[in-house]
Amino acid sequence: MNANILPQNAGDRAATSDRFDRVFWKRLWRLVRPYWTSDRRVQAFVLITVMTLLSLGTVGMQAVFSYVSRDVMNALQAKDAACFHHLLMLFVVWILTFVPIAAFYPYFTGLLGIDWRDWMTESFVQKMVRGNALYHIMRDHMVDNPDQRISEDVNSFTGGALNYSMTVLQAIVTAITFFGILWAISRWLAVCLIGYALAGTWLAVVIGRHLVVINFNQQRFEADYRFALVHARDNAEAIALYDGASDEAQRLRSRFAKVVNNFKLLILWQRRLTLFTAAYDNAAGLVPYFVLAAAYFSGRFGLGEFTQAAYAFSVLQGSLSLVVDQFQALTDYASVVNRLASFEESCEVAGGQPDDHHKQIEVGEDNARIAVEDVTLATPDWSRVLQQRVSFAVASGDALLLTGPTGAGKSSLMRAIAGLWRFGSGRILRPPANEIMFMPQKPYLILGSIRQQIQYPRAAEVSDEELMEVLREADLAHLPGQFGGLDAELNWADVLSGGEQQRLAFARLLLNSPRFAILDEATSALDAASEEHLYSRLARLPTAFISIGHRPSLRQFHSRVIELSARSEPAIETNGRVGDEPASSSK
Repeated sequence: MNANILPQNAGDRAATSDRFDRVFWKRLWRLVRPYWTSDRRVQAFVLITVMTLLSLGTVGMQAVFSYVSRDVMNALQAKDAACFHHLLMLFVVWILTFVPIAAFYPYFTGLLGIDWRDWMTESFVQKMVRGNALYHIMRDHMVDNPDQRISEDVNSFTGGALNYSMTVLQAIVTAITFFGILWAISRWLAVCLIGYALAGTWLAVVIGRHLVVINFNQQRFEADYRFALVHARDNAEAIALYDGASDEAQRLRSRFAKVVNNFKLLILWQRRLTLFTAAYDNAAGLVPYFVLAAAYFSGRFGLGEFTQAAYAFSVLQGSLSLVVDQFQALTDYASVVNRLASFEESCEVAGGQPDDHHKQIEVGEDNARIAVEDVTLATPDWSRVLQQRVSFAVASGDALLLTGPTGAGKSSLMRAIAGLWRFGSGRILRPPANEIMFMPQKPYLILGSIRQQIQYPRAAEVSDEELMEVLREADLAHLPGQFGGLDAELNWADVLSGGEQQRLAFARLLLNSPRFAILDEATSALDAASEEHLYSRLARLPTAFISIGHRPSLRQFHSRVIELSARSEPAIETNGRVGDEPASSSK
């Protein structure tokens, strides 16, 4: 098996560590760094600078408030009405200054967050489709729910990164500022606070570290359940025809049971952590009163200094206790980092080189032909050989039919020509990808209009007359009138029958007119007359093609036939007759 392809969910299992260790921080840095070194970095740094200034402004306003509040209390204690009213005016100025900061900070945060998400989403989509990574990921079950990781986890990651980075920055500045204020009032209180915060942080980590794994699993089970619901929705007709509603409901209940059981475990550990954090936060409010009460009653402090010390202690304690107060949210964010990192790692290794124990089918380029040279196909786990030493060549004007029993590896051979199946040995030569069109048994219908369906994947803009002509050739001229024109957009996989979908794929083939085409059971849902009509039209194109199928009726449209056997080397049949050539020869 490919050594660089992880076994099922191996990447996820490696990503469920309950520690904020070196691996986690390396993953976090690898996810953060690319955006801040990209071509959008100038705008990003401008926005983060504005956010930093506004955040520091908030800290400054808190410091000013502590002094104004102190003086207000002293004025009340001294019954100084003039000073009291003057200080109230300062409160008004403080509020008028703080309101714009409170309004613009989330605005700039939102601008930076959506730009980062936009860039990161595009980056992950490119990684997912580059080198057919998504195909390998889904085939080998490397990670679960890649769609959720892009649509939801990227958003959570960028928003969380901005929130926690600015929160940490603000906490550091706040701690320095208010530690100075508190140190000036009572050094003993400042020392007590440092010890209290360090002890609380350590206990929070010890108690709450299990939440990293539990949050990770909760997101996975939720995504699996959503996927099952979507699968049931998309296959509602088949479920009804099989009368499989009760069985489907049982499967949904089974998946949701994992959600419920893991959630119960989640709230159990959240309860334990909340018991500690609630006690920690409430007890913190009593510390300054115990420490300073004697000094206040002895007259060493005024009421204003006492309230300022209590306020400074509260603000400073909040800054130093960031980990304690945010630990549940941090564990949830850690699971997001691990999910994205494991997905990125899977994209990088998908389709990688095989291990030292197995060879790999080589794929090279030949502009003139498709040549399969001494190719042996194996299953992904190398437990079974599908075909041994298959050789053939298809050049311009050729038409080859591959036939044989189910399980003989016919579709795997098509994937090998496409470069998707490397399990085996031998060599395949083929033109560039843009000169070959692959037509699987179940056509891929994009999310778009009839026009876009036919032009997919490479045809340039063509006139309506040309589109209608290929639709008539495929016996689909009724579609535009039936569904509202060539630009109508529907879920065509649900709207069209299996036969109509295959005819639409043929219309796509006729319009794109590639140099080579490979058709895997491409007419299995069509009647014999429709199959004959479409193949007769295909034969008039300058397209060389390879067909994979079981029907004897396909033989008449091909100049050569290769009969693949599940147990022995294939025999070659030319013009309908079995020849004496060995399987390793090329025709």
